[in-house]
Amino acid sequence: MQSKVLQKFVNGRESFLIESFIVHGPESLKDYLEANDQEWELIFEYLVFEHNLIYRCVASNLEFFTENYIQFGMSKLREILNVTDLKFDAVWEPIFDLIAIANEGLGYHVMEHRERYVIAFKARGADFVRKVLGLWKDKYDDSWSTILDIMLNAVCEKIFSENTFDRGLQAFTRLVNDKREHRLPIFKQNLV
Repeated sequence: MQSKVLQKFVNGRESFLIESFIVHGPESLKDYLEANDQEWELIFEYLVFEHNLIYRCVASNLEFFTENYIQFGMSKLREILNVTDLKFDAVWEPIFDLIAIANEGLGYHVMEHRERYVIAFKARGADFVRKVLGLWKDKYDDSWSTILDIMLNAVCEKIFSENTFDRGLQAFTRLVNDKREHRLPIFKQNLV
């Protein structure tokens, strides 16, 4: 069935279909082809696995996808592109490398959500956070050390801010108490 579907909808038109997907989106392309859901799934997978459709789409709209990654994370991007199934993991890694590592989206994403990651780090441990961020492979060790540095700075900044505030409040209270005039109560002033 796959070869019949590909022969009917795709053969010789790969470049046009990829460009149409990038410009108009998947629903528009599916409607244009008048493909049913099962046919569309075969067409989509063929274009993803054989012609690098998702990577080309992301590279063409890198700013959009980087901004969405920074704001919402990688799982949201996979939802947007409809590649949440595990079978797409292999084609997703180069996209992660492009957005998060090469385009430095990872650092900005963690900075944006550092409180959440610090809480997760305390509650579930470093391995959990590393997995959530997609940094579990050895090739991401340098990126992981950068993220640990960001989280350490976030924790230290919070502690420093709290201590500075407490010390400032204590100093202000002492200063005000030292400068305050001590007066006799009103009823004692009338007797004098």
